[in-house]
Amino acid sequence: MALVLAVLAVTLLLAAPAIGNFGVAKALGDAEPLLTLLRDARAEAVRGSAVVAVRLDPTSGMFRVDTTGVQGMGPYAAGTIDLGGATVFVTELERLQFLFQPSGASFSDSVAVRGPGGNTMVLVDPWTGVARAEAR
Repeated sequence: MALVLAVLAVTLLLAAPAIGNFGVAKALGDAEPLLTLLRDARAEAVRGSAVVAVRLDPTSGMFRVDTTGVQGMGPYAAGTIDLGGATVFVTELERLQFLFQPSGASFSDSVAVRGPGGNTMVLVDPWTGVARAEAR
């Protein structure tokens, strides 16, 4: 009997983290297009030793990426983030700005992403510039 209880206790201990995160993966997936854009911008800032600015219209999803470095300044990329029909950015700001330094550090806004998977907050660490999503 004690052996059965011990096996059950070990099984529950191993399964508890997975049960605690149930449903979080989908919520974070709603923010993946924005996270990919921010990760690429940070990588370009570090690789090119440049300041990379990402400006995003949260209503339309249109973005523009500009670089400023020793080789000059100018537009790097532009486009529209496709979040899908039911997913939207939630913010009071008219434009979001994410500024990545050559060191990887960042001065960035934060934004909520509301989608079928739930609410997700997209944040950028100011010291490392690493973009992350947290389910809310």
